[in-house]
Amino acid sequence: MTKNAGPVSAIRSKKRCSFIFLLCSMVSLIVLSAQDSFALPVFARKYHTACSTCHIAFPARNGFGEAFRNNGYRFPDGTDEDMVKEEPIKLGQDAYKDVFPDAIWPSDLPNMPSLGFLARSGGSLKKSPTTGYRNVDVNSSVDMFFAGTITRQLSYIGDLNFGTDPTTLGRLQLLWTFKPGIGIAWGDIGFPEQFDLISTTPGADLNGYAVTLPNPNKGIELRIAGNTGTCGGYSFLAGIGRNSQFGAAGFDNVSGNFADTRFVRATYKVGGNGLMSGVGGSYGVQAIGMDNSVTFGVDYVNSGQGASTGSGDAYAGLTKTAYSGDVRINYGSLRAVAQYARFNEVVNDGVLAGAADDGSDIAIGGKDFGKRSALSLEADYWIYPWLFGLVRYEHLQDDFNGKINKVIPGIGALLRPNVKFGIEYVAVTKEASTIAGASSAAFDQAANSISLYTQVGF
Repeated sequence: MTKNAGPVSAIRSKKRCSFIFLLCSMVSLIVLSAQDSFALPVFARKYHTACSTCHIAFPARNGFGEAFRNNGYRFPDGTDEDMVKEEPIKLGQDAYKDVFPDAIWPSDLPNMPSLGFLARSGGSLKKSPTTGYRNVDVNSSVDMFFAGTITRQLSYIGDLNFGTDPTTLGRLQLLWTFKPGIGIAWGDIGFPEQFDLISTTPGADLNGYAVTLPNPNKGIELRIAGNTGTCGGYSFLAGIGRNSQFGAAGFDNVSGNFADTRFVRATYKVGGNGLMSGVGGSYGVQAIGMDNSVTFGVDYVNSGQGASTGSGDAYAGLTKTAYSGDVRINYGSLRAVAQYARFNEVVNDGVLAGAADDGSDIAIGGKDFGKRSALSLEADYWIYPWLFGLVRYEHLQDDFNGKINKVIPGIGALLRPNVKFGIEYVAVTKEASTIAGASSAAFDQAANSISLYTQVGF
């Protein structure tokens, strides 16, 4: 199915001591854009291929995976129909196109269930100030993903989560690809995450990423991507949606305005995989070390009355305007990313005494604690195509949450293409805010911990 697939011999010959040196000395980080960085077994079944065709370690995409996404979840360069091994069921004849609108435009359906599952199980040993490492938390959940394509232009993707809490719809997104590299998505949209090698929902996890920006919970976005020759490329994302919130407990929407949140992201990639065509025009090259490149990105978001990042770290406060910049570097078996974010406001989002029931006066009543700065750095080094080590550094500082720093080393392994196992340690240093009315939620929650995790996709 693919050309030149498989790891290159140079990767196997890397000296093991360089891994130890890099893991201990580097404070920079990994990479892969995607809030929608799901690993979708349905596509592996559709094309009769392994997860590693699109992923270096699910759900993190490789260069071909990026090209696959930018082509509307289809093979690049018009080769999709040749690569499909599970032919779709036709709904109507192609001749109906010639007599439209006097006939319904033909379509198709996948001839197999458009479902995939990710089982997650893990344990965390959190340090308590009084009892030490005795607070054990064991958790497990199953995510059900559904995705597929309809004809040559429409795609859909979504997920459900089954765990100890009630089943929830994580997201649902529809995509119309007008032509490769140009499309409109609607539903659950927003900024792609920059880091996702360990976690499948990095923005919402404990010990997540400090630079996570607010996202609309519903909206519409324009996607544009293109090559710059046979390698590298550019991308542009712009959208509008709804995410103004108030209230520390419910984060309810306070405005019926569909366009109360606006966001833009642009990237430019030098060298490496073509964003539309894969590696140097070759499709399906999946080995580590074949995407030597530098990618620059910028983000901007503005929300009418203020939006939350939704982070599991319990960072409190709403922001109206935030922006960030990031740099990603791939070189051989090393990948690194740095992202800095600046939040112009950190507004107390608690329900204030005497506030209107609909929260319409929160912008006036909520206290603004000033600006927030956040920095995320991560680096990962691949000993083998199935074994990697990483180290992360997280920094967040504002007068509402205080100052919180984290150093997180870890190691992970792909026991099989669809089975991932790992361990990470979290070392925390923090300073509480001395400003009256500050929040203590994130400060109290941040603590040293050791975590194990297992993920199985099927």
